[in-house]
Amino acid sequence: MDEISYQKFLTTRICDLDLDPDESLGDSFKRLKRELKAHQIVLWPDFYFGNEWGCVNKRISISIPFYYATPELRELEGDLPTREGILKTLRHESGHAINYAYKLWQREDWKETFGDFNKKYRDGYLYRVNPWSKSYVRHLHYLGDPHYAQKHPDEDWAETFAIWLDPRSHWERMYRNWPNALEKLAYVDHLMDEIAGENPLSLKRKREGDYTTIEETVSEWWGLDGEMLDQELQEYLKDMNELFIKPTNGRRKLLPAWKLIRRYARMLTERVTLWISGSNQHTARKTLRRWEAICQNESLGYLPEDEQRKLIELSTLLTYHVVDGVHHLRSY
Repeated sequence: MDEISYQKFLTTRICDLDLDPDESLGDSFKRLKRELKAHQIVLWPDFYFGNEWGCVNKRISISIPFYYATPELRELEGDLPTREGILKTLRHESGHAINYAYKLWQREDWKETFGDFNKKYRDGYLYRVNPWSKSYVRHLHYLGDPHYAQKHPDEDWAETFAIWLDPRSHWERMYRNWPNALEKLAYVDHLMDEIAGENPLSLKRKREGDYTTIEETVSEWWGLDGEMLDQELQEYLKDMNELFIKPTNGRRKLLPAWKLIRRYARMLTERVTLWISGSNQHTARKTLRRWEAICQNESLGYLPEDEQRKLIELSTLLTYHVVDGVHHLRSY
């Protein structure tokens, strides 16, 4: 992404970003589909980009943090899991969705194995875990919590399901000395064999925290406070988008604004700097080059009959920036 596009990206509202989970996580989804298909699990959850990981309670909708979508967003977030780590969480959240889709939590054998689904989640569960317990699998280590299965019966199920689904877990061998955890894994194995090929009982969807509801800009979300923003370039972006227009359906064909700037760059530079003491043509020409690049990048244009008016506006705008630059230098 070039400098102009990146600066525009930083001031774009997150809800206005064009993010597609299938495009961004295609490889991980393919692996997950293969794993589910291998066990004849016909459900495919409703994956969407949201503000955090999670499966909406008793729904098949799974939220994936929107900042997994592009390299630029991932870089801003930093310290993200590997592809394998992402797949681990996809398995876990899919376990929730399968629980809800087939209403497994209502079964007596499920309750006997994992407990009461309606038990309330409690804060501070880490203070009550038994770190030596062999009754629970350990799956989400990369999140820094090897005891997540002890948080709630539904999490116990999802963690156990994720281990069972992973073809590389070798769960029968890995948990052979953990009898209670192994019993849960064997139960999942039996239950999934029972519902293999069966259609879900519920396909209810509900998207909470969808990224399209986040009105903060990218820079606001990460609290950049302008530290990564090129203020001059941001101002230029605003100026050009106000001065010129973008092509839309039904509008007459526009002439490219960047060609107008290039054609009259020398004349504008000479005229504007001639009467401004302390100015120089190099600085003015540099400003025009940035405007030209912005207009080309943004596909901005103008109507043919507006050419003279646009030249006057460009001349006025360039005068303002040259004067402002001279004044700025003199203030130091």
